[in-house]
Amino acid sequence: AKWERKVDPKGGCKVELVFSTEHYNQEEGEERLGKCSANVFFKNQKPRPAINVTCTRLVEKRKRQQDDYLLYKQMKHLKKPLDAVSIPDSHGYVDPSLRPIWDLAFLGSSYVMWEKTSQFLHYYLVQLSSVKQWKTNDDAIDFDYTVLLHEFPTQEIIPCRIHLVWYPGKPLKVKYHCQELQTSEEASGTVEGSAVELTQLRNF
Repeated sequence: AKWERKVDPKGGCKVELVFSTEHYNQEEGEERLGKCSANVFFKNQKPRPAINVTCTRLVEKRKRQQDDYLLYKQMKHLKKPLDAVSIPDSHGYVDPSLRPIWDLAFLGSSYVMWEKTSQFLHYYLVQLSSVKQWKTNDDAIDFDYTVLLHEFPTQEIIPCRIHLVWYPGKPLKVKYHCQELQTSEEASGTVEGSAVELTQLRNF
């Protein structure tokens, strides 16, 4: 990535960058999917940067919709709703049967990490430590889960409880509560878009 940083002592920090995107699951094929340019603005001492992103050569909309529906079918066809799991396990292994759970949990966690990111703090998903999927009267995927986020540069491990509701083509709904060592933060939010589309921009 190429980037340029501009600091305004009163307002915050603006970063202009150009980067290439990678497929979320590189096992599916091509690593480099497209190129993007972005303006990212961090307000002083505030989380959740404001962004303006323009991308070219991303996966076409029809393919994203197909991948979304495949993920949805995998989740709906689980033999029984999950109640407790650790992904990856203690050896760093993700069982293929649990991959859909990890993928969707990563999507919701990406939203949480972006909400918490500031000019001085960023996060990495370490583990999906527990999950409970709910059977609902409608067709949406609805589950609660707990993730462990690695906070940089503090090196703290932050547990976050997340509730996610999703159906392909409809807005993703995420509510979360993250417990800090000294204080706690709680917020809720709704993000719109394709499950595949939202995860394509995770690496830049």
